[in-house]
Amino acid sequence: MRRNGTGSQTLDRDAVGFWQLTYQSISLIAPAGAMAATLTGAAVYAQGALPLAMLAGVITAGLMINTTLQFAKSIASAGGFYSYIAQGLGSRWAIYGAFLFLISYFNILTNATVFVGGVFLPGVLRHFLGIAAPGWLWWPVTLLFYGVVLLLALKGIRPSLRYAVWTGTAEIIVLFILSILLIVDSPHPVTWQVLNPLWAKGGLSGFGHGVLIAMFAVSGSSAAVALGEETRSPQKRIRQAVIAAFLFSSVLFLLMAYALTVAWGYTRMGSFARSLVPGAILVQEVLHSTTLAWLILLLIANSMLAGSLAPLLSCARMIFALGRDGVVFPERFGRTDARRNPSLALIATTIAAAAVSLAAGFWLGPFHGYILLITLSSLGLFLGHIVANCALGPFSRRTGRSHWLLHWVIPGTATLLIAAAMILTLVPPSPRLALAPLFILLCLGIVGWRLRRTPQEKIAAAGQFNVIDDISPPPL
Repeated sequence: MRRNGTGSQTLDRDAVGFWQLTYQSISLIAPAGAMAATLTGAAVYAQGALPLAMLAGVITAGLMINTTLQFAKSIASAGGFYSYIAQGLGSRWAIYGAFLFLISYFNILTNATVFVGGVFLPGVLRHFLGIAAPGWLWWPVTLLFYGVVLLLALKGIRPSLRYAVWTGTAEIIVLFILSILLIVDSPHPVTWQVLNPLWAKGGLSGFGHGVLIAMFAVSGSSAAVALGEETRSPQKRIRQAVIAAFLFSSVLFLLMAYALTVAWGYTRMGSFARSLVPGAILVQEVLHSTTLAWLILLLIANSMLAGSLAPLLSCARMIFALGRDGVVFPERFGRTDARRNPSLALIATTIAAAAVSLAAGFWLGPFHGYILLITLSSLGLFLGHIVANCALGPFSRRTGRSHWLLHWVIPGTATLLIAAAMILTLVPPSPRLALAPLFILLCLGIVGWRLRRTPQEKIAAAGQFNVIDDISPPPL
């Protein structure tokens, strides 16, 4: 079904092409930022088995994007997975699924900003300038970072993605070259020891947590779906962009994980995360170049900026889609400004994210707050993908295009692998990490409370907006 939005409920149609879509996904993945943040988070648990954890994460993420590719043939909207789930499992499931993805995108933003202010900047000042940052410095830096990200987002989708394309290309080239140099100059450039999961902290449980964060590192390739309404030929371009972003990021992340581990030393990876800026330290100490180390630091800072902008764009568009449908969020969130930008959703998301970042940082300290937020984001993302995987089979059967492998076996296998990684992460339970699933349950409870106060006709129509003509099944 195709429904054309009018006036203030329409985004900027045909504003985005292949490269902009691809770099929306790559920016959300944020390769240089991930080297400093996500890979460091994975290394806290996987330690010397980081390359194996990344390989397992890449394989699972590769199975996950099949669901995106299959849905993207027929559905495109600002809701992304919200619309996908609606067409497979119905609108009520879609609203809950949308919130799982919202939790993930929202907390990519929150953990990145806490990391910049509370982990990255103090590490740079301490190691490279010999300055001990005052304990309070992280929170004004975090707020300043939010202000810059919001200003970029409010300029509109075209300039935001133009910035991502140019800086992202430079980032990928430099990281690829530096990873090769680190491997060549390391004491043991070729070793199979990094494929032993027992190097992980806590054995298989720590390895499972490392895999979960590694999966999270490369799962951003599906972020392009949030720009469905703003894309030229979305049924073709979105699929191409998702595949390209996944391939670029997977190859680079496998290379970086291996390079960082062998350069640091797989037996010494317990100290990797504690160094705060390990990638830049390695460049300085292994390649003996302070200039290259500062280049890496600049790339990381820029990557964290682009990597915060991308989830803000995705998050605001999903809120826009829910607001337009009149479910959970007030309908005013489903309106756009003169630039066809969901500015109210962008501003509200930024304010809420800043509050959560500060709360986590003050409560647990910036580093542990960052670890909690990245775990929360990864759990939200993978629970959302499980729901989307479950929606693909029913959708394909109703459209008469069902294929046993693409629509049933692959999404089912991906779901089992995701579930296994989450179980290994949460068992045995950690009091601090248990906060993540509790927060998700609280959010879903609030959604259920809101839906009880929403007219049934609005719920039934939720998630049905689609800019592609050829979708055949009626709403459930």
